[in-house]
Amino acid sequence: NLTGLTNLSLWSNQLTALTLVIGNLTSLTRLWLQQNHLTVLPPEIGNLIGLTDLRLTSNRLTALPLEVGNLTSLTELDLSYNQLTALPPEVGNLTSLTELDMSHNQLTALPPEMKKLIDQGVVKLSGNPLRG
Repeated sequence: NLTGLTNLSLWSNQLTALTLVIGNLTSLTRLWLQQNHLTVLPPEIGNLIGLTDLRLTSNRLTALPLEVGNLTSLTELDLSYNQLTALPPEVGNLTSLTELDMSHNQLTALPPEMKKLIDQGVVKLSGNPLRG
């Protein structure tokens, strides 16, 4: 019921999942979930269209929901030190990004839809087994 909440920091809490009602916090502009044990994000994360800063560093994420593409206000997205093996093409919708850190994951390829972000130099990819 904290629909007016703008900043939520839950890092280093050993969270294994987010409740689906996270999507009700539509006033959030900053969501910090670093250093937890998250393996998935609920699709409802896509409801947080006012987010400008989402930090998911050092979790156990293996994939992102397609709805992450709805977060077009994001300027910073940190997905470093997870276990991501692929990204949905919808990540290419995040054209407001000034920093996208995907370093130290298990990415072997990137969707072509990310070309604009890569060309802008906002993407960090070190520590991934990228091919081609």
